[in-house]
Amino acid sequence: MRHRILFLAAAFALAVTAPGHAQLRPEPGGVVYREDMPSVNASPRAVVSGAADASAAAGFTRWYAAAGRPPILLFWNRQLIEDGASQYADVQTSAAIGAARADSVTVVGASASGVDRRGRSSQEGAVIGATSTSAGVAGVSEQRQFQERVTDSRYAVADPAYGNQVESGISSALLSASVRLVSREALIRKIGTSKSRDARLDVQQLESLALAQGVRYLVEVLPDPDPASPTGVAFMVRVTDLKSSTVRVQFVTRGEAPKGEARWVAVNGAGFEKRTQTIQDTPQAVGSRIAYEIMSRLR
Repeated sequence: MRHRILFLAAAFALAVTAPGHAQLRPEPGGVVYREDMPSVNASPRAVVSGAADASAAAGFTRWYAAAGRPPILLFWNRQLIEDGASQYADVQTSAAIGAARADSVTVVGASASGVDRRGRSSQEGAVIGATSTSAGVAGVSEQRQFQERVTDSRYAVADPAYGNQVESGISSALLSASVRLVSREALIRKIGTSKSRDARLDVQQLESLALAQGVRYLVEVLPDPDPASPTGVAFMVRVTDLKSSTVRVQFVTRGEAPKGEARWVAVNGAGFEKRTQTIQDTPQAVGSRIAYEIMSRLR
């Protein structure tokens, strides 16, 4: 009986004191900062680029609204050159179709796909000519003669997917600032409906007519290889007032993210080293920063 009474008393004492002990010994959680104590190593401040971007957009939006929201045309990877009429060059290609693989074609003598700095384009060349096919012992040979437009001066980005995302970032940022962004292709197609087939081949002339359809500012963004850039690309940006044919803005940028606060960080076995926090670059972010740089200058 006595043992039973002692056991119940011990159980009662444990039940009474258990909550107190739970409060005095909390489970360890995250980092706990003690009150009224000096900071030993304060948390780093995050890199904030949104404040500068928002300020640039706000100032631009006020100016743009006061100017009557003039239409703006974006030339991405495309330069406004001095040629007023499209020029074409005669091109001849030959293709050998092997007897073993009728669907395997090797093109010899054709210009490379894409555009070089001289403005030669094989992607948009108008095919004007004839095709002839001749059979031989080894297979079938095909020759083509056509004309290719050589006055389409566009810059090239090595990775088309990267270029598309940068362009999207630029357009999205401008549209978010309520910019009336005009489509070059839509204007040219609209003007071309009233032209003959031969006249539609003169893309330079159609482009000149398109620029005269109420477009006030032309924004050219031209990428160039830059080994020193984190993305391997630098962008030459030019904004032209088409009404007065004057250059309002011109600069070169890499579209880099802003750098954060430099901090000394302990390195295992090597003492301390200074590190700077940066924002991870994405093609969309690069394009957005280019757009905000334009907004900060076009006032």
